Amino acid sequence: MGQNNYQGALQKPIGSGFNATSTASDVIKGIDLTGKIAIVTGGNAGIGLETTKILAAAGATVIVPARDTEKAKKYLQAIANVELETMDLNESQNPSMHLRKNLLASGRPLHLLINNAGIMWVPLRRRQSWY
Repeated sequence: MGQNNYQGALQKPIGSGFNATSTASDVIKGIDLTGKIAIVTGGNAGIGLETTKILAAAGATVIVPARDTEKAKKYLQAIANVELETMDLNESQNPSMHLRKNLLASGRPLHLLINNAGIMWVPLRRRQSWY
């Protein structure tokens, strides 16, 4: 069996100048994103919300697609440069089409796409064999 990465056994420093105590503010310090357009999926909660805050603080206009826009508004209302878009993955076979059409119709380019939204990891389950 191959080596695992428990306790960082396979990790090697890349010399970025950042470490475990670095914050998102540290990483983006000195970067001006004024005039840039970003989409952050899952941008209204958790790591996505922090990503939205940092990108907006650096000057980017951040588009946050959300299933529950009323809930998302509560978390995003105090952040400047944020646009909220409805996107419910359960509504259609191509839920991102509305978002793409709106962006294309606006004539604005997309500079950053942060695919942050996801689902919770669940433990591996196996079906019982009928044999």
